Amino acid sequence: MDIKILTVDDNQANLDTLRFLINDIDFEDDVNLEVIEATNGNDALSIALKKNIALIILDIQMPIMDGFEVAKYLKKSSKTKDIPIVFLTAAFKSEEMREYGLHLGAFDYFLKPIDPLILVPKIKLYIHLYSITNELKNSNKILEQKIKDAIEQNSKMEAQLYEAEKLSSMGEMIGNIAHQWRQPLSVISTAATGVLVQHEFNMLKDSMLIESMETIDKNAQYLSKTIDDFRDFIKGDSDEKVVFNLKEEIEKCLDIENPILKQNNMEVILDLDESIEINSFPNGLVQSLINIINNSKDALKEKKEEKYIFITTKKNDKDIDIIIKDNGGGIPENIINKVFEPYFTTKHQSQGTGLGLHMTYNIIKDGLNGSISVKNTEYNYNGLDCKGAVFTIKLPI
Repeated sequence: MDIKILTVDDNQANLDTLRFLINDIDFEDDVNLEVIEATNGNDALSIALKKNIALIILDIQMPIMDGFEVAKYLKKSSKTKDIPIVFLTAAFKSEEMREYGLHLGAFDYFLKPIDPLILVPKIKLYIHLYSITNELKNSNKILEQKIKDAIEQNSKMEAQLYEAEKLSSMGEMIGNIAHQWRQPLSVISTAATGVLVQHEFNMLKDSMLIESMETIDKNAQYLSKTIDDFRDFIKGDSDEKVVFNLKEEIEKCLDIENPILKQNNMEVILDLDESIEINSFPNGLVQSLINIINNSKDALKEKKEEKYIFITTKKNDKDIDIIIKDNGGGIPENIINKVFEPYFTTKHQSQGTGLGLHMTYNIIKDGLNGSISVKNTEYNYNGLDCKGAVFTIKLPI
């Protein structure tokens, strides 16, 4: 280990004495000692800034810049503020002077003439402390790098899981769309077959042809709309915000979710303010709503009685509230504060990554500059006593 000791004194004889005593110290085998000398404060500061100094032995009484001034400058620089300083003086003129030196950050002081019996063991102690500190710094650097690597690896893993979560949502949406398409495709097929049959038997009337074509066109437009909705979702938001109608985006979300909700006998009750316009990222909001609705859907699947999901929007003075609640029984109180944490899930591992609500939290907080909270609630709907979770999203106007 390289050890550099800087001695500062305007008297060359004192520097020679210090060099002789320090070089004669019996250090451990791995210590490579170098004594560097400076005869004034300016040179001392320049050397300390350029080299890795382990210890500074600093004379107090020097012309131009005394030892106290040098110590002040050393403590101001991040490069030199942690270097131990030992003052060298013929005598302190007062106890206040001694305390002032220690106040400036000095570790100790040596009196002139220098006593080897005091100097040598103290320098050995300071060098030992320096080596320990240096080892700790190196260990901290290694630890910091390991932590940085772990965080980077964790970020990559979380990004991959986010993508997996979104792909899972897409897969579920594709299933919903396929289910959603069955009826309009059946209507189109029936209308087209009816036209062909009636034409074959010369029974096709113009009114029947027009009605059938209108039915086919209407259902084809519906199919086209579901494709557009899905395409907009997977395309994601651009970096620019857009102004959109909140009611329309919620309905777009439900166009995707409704088929599977109806298949599970779940009814969505809407109370939406048609006038609310938001300048934000619509796809991020749709993704968040889908994640929350999926959470409610999972809670409602096992229920045998009526299954409800309520979505309400309100405009306040400073923000807009989107409230989603269900009658799925609520979230256990001992875990409700953890639902937005990454990888936390009440489902079996094969049924989810535990990133859905965490993703929602990040989208709303970081992407939409809003907030989301959850609590359990009890209420009555159409004479039915209900208990469930209520999610409240607040978005800035």
